Amino acid sequence: MALVRMAAVALGALAPFAIAFAALRRAGRSPRIGPDLAAVALGAVAYALAAGIEGAITDATGVARHVGPSADAAVLAYAFLVAAPLDQGLKLAAFVPVWRSRATPDLRSAVVRAALCALGFVTVRGARELAAGTPDPWALLSAWVAVPAHLFFAASWGFVLGRDPHKRLGGRAFDATWLAAMLFNGLFDHLAFERGHAALLATAPILAAMSLVALAGGRTITERERRAPGPRPRRFLPSITPPTLEAVRDALRRAERPVTLGWTAFGALVTTGVMTALLAGAVVLGHRLGVDFAAVDRAESSQGGAAPLLLLGSATLAAFPVAGYLVARASATHSVIEPALSAGLAILGSLVLLGLAAPVSLVFALAFAPVAFGLACAGAWVGIGR
Repeated sequence: MALVRMAAVALGALAPFAIAFAALRRAGRSPRIGPDLAAVALGAVAYALAAGIEGAITDATGVARHVGPSADAAVLAYAFLVAAPLDQGLKLAAFVPVWRSRATPDLRSAVVRAALCALGFVTVRGARELAAGTPDPWALLSAWVAVPAHLFFAASWGFVLGRDPHKRLGGRAFDATWLAAMLFNGLFDHLAFERGHAALLATAPILAAMSLVALAGGRTITERERRAPGPRPRRFLPSITPPTLEAVRDALRRAERPVTLGWTAFGALVTTGVMTALLAGAVVLGHRLGVDFAAVDRAESSQGGAAPLLLLGSATLAAFPVAGYLVARASATHSVIEPALSAGLAILGSLVLLGLAAPVSLVFALAFAPVAFGLACAGAWVGIGR
């Protein structure tokens, strides 16, 4: 059994570490490996501190973070109000000395080393949990999917910090980014580790959305380096040209006419109507295919609940690009701002209704809200008149 645990740790924690470390080293383009290893080591120390503090809190209160699908309100409050801020705060504390050193002079190195701090954190966490638990394919998959999520959220606030030439910690942009990273990192971990097999499979579209944002962020860094004096950086993927984050921000701000509340409200109704229609179609299709929708409510059938959740989740997400396109075409706008506001209003209404009807489903809804918003903007971008 000890040999099996060692193999699980090697496959679930050390293998993704090696892959991620090599990819980040290549993305950072730094000839010096010392600062990168220092960032990883500080991230590992941050996890050790987090584990010790959380263990002391658990001993004192009896409230644990890993509780499974039947968590009560007190345990969820602990996970999102204590554990998640503690983890993200200690990652930031580990990154600050690396960021303010001379070895981290620019935006690219700041983003890469923030991700390396998170890599050290999540690697030690994954190794500890795999060594302590019962190794199985689902536990390995959870450990694997946690790595890119932790790297992405740390790189997001690393990106904001790296843009400040004076290396100041704070500001509205950083505060908002750190809070969002803390919240959604906690939500992702809850889905990946606590909500069963169906929720783990449902993290796939979230990871896909993270990949697209990461490509846009990489494009932004490359464009900044191209405009800077000196030799141009080497491009590894010249054929892939995603939009920069500045272009996305301009698309959300630019408008040839004032935003109208009428189109915003109408777009929210359109989004809700399309969502309802696609959900109804998914239910009809599921019944014809023999999908057991009642399996979602049976805690002992987490694998059987994957099919209905994936079917209903896919239908819900598909509604947003369709609605964004329809609103953009109907309003004849040259900006995505009105479809984006419409999608945001529909998402907010859905969150309120879910909170009243099924509070536990808010974890899923909050985790998928950014994905739905991005899909609505993508649909609007296709539909706007240019």
